[in-house]
Amino acid sequence: MALSIRQNSRNSDVTRLQQALQNRGFSPQGVDGIFGNNTRSAVMAFQRSQGIAVDGVVGPDTAQRLFGSRDTKYFDGISDFQGGPSGPGNVNAGGGWGGSQGVADAAKGIARSMGIPVTSEKRNYADTIRVGSNTGSDHYTGNTNAYAVDFGVAGSRGDELARSIADRYGIPRSSIGTFNRHTVTIDGQRYSLQLLWRVSGHYDHVHLGIRRA
Repeated sequence: MALSIRQNSRNSDVTRLQQALQNRGFSPQGVDGIFGNNTRSAVMAFQRSQGIAVDGVVGPDTAQRLFGSRDTKYFDGISDFQGGPSGPGNVNAGGGWGGSQGVADAAKGIARSMGIPVTSEKRNYADTIRVGSNTGSDHYTGNTNAYAVDFGVAGSRGDELARSIADRYGIPRSSIGTFNRHTVTIDGQRYSLQLLWRVSGHYDHVHLGIRRA
């Protein structure tokens, strides 16, 4: 299957492209998941440096030079690159809560590898009220198609964890530090994800909320 990502694409694959360009010294003037004029200029500058066709499109040749692969699997099996929800890499649904419990496992694995503990998952009503939360929270056991996990961490290690989780799930890094939700498709089912860090109430832990959409 031919690989192609081009101007006007909007998704997590563009975020990964922009990050790769920036890491190679070809700044797209921001990592926002939107393939605009600045990203196209950065792609063209990279192509020029590699002596390949300069067209501003990330096809197989450009992808191989930039990522070391011509394979669409790098982009999580997405072939059209034209926006909409995208599937994260190495994440599976399963378990309870509409499969959202299993979706959280990848984030737990990242935190475990960093030595960062899980400090909270699902809460009953009494515990929800005790911590000052409400029944709309993904943590609340009454929300049967939602799951949430908190990781106790602060400072730069929190930054590192939040970025790693965002990249694994295909959440734009620009959504970190906001209350935005991002929809992805996992095992054929859509899930809405919320990654909270360095926002009100989330300075001593990273929160990943997952809802079956």
